Amino acid sequence: MELRDAGARRWLLLDKSALARSGRLDPALGSPCLCAITRLEMLYSARSADAYEQLETELDVFHELSIDAETIAIARTAQRELAAQAHHRVPIPDLLIAACAQQHQAALLHLDRHYDVLARVLAFTPLRLEPRSPAVGG
Repeated sequence: MELRDAGARRWLLLDKSALARSGRLDPALGSPCLCAITRLEMLYSARSADAYEQLETELDVFHELSIDAETIAIARTAQRELAAQAHHRVPIPDLLIAACAQQHQAALLHLDRHYDVLARVLAFTPLRLEPRSPAVGG
């Protein structure tokens, strides 16, 4: 069940780029969650059937925000608005993830510049993670 009212849980939708850092998330940012697109992107990177199953089990701990016809309509509208600005060439997965964030009033944690572009035409809060610094002396 998605919660949307003022007293509801705030969702923090994780992009693939942020998911690897989910163990270090500040709980004040919101409850970490995924959508089907992020789940599929993560599972795509599995190197074997065993790794796939293990990763699938690890991902099952996250709440999953639904993607439906409304999500697609939001994505199409955003793509049209970006085309009018000559900025519509964002990856389709990023477009759908951002549309899902808007639909569910979720903040979106990421390391991907495309979400900054998408935030110009969609109503979601992009939260950019800082890239990891190289190890000192390493």
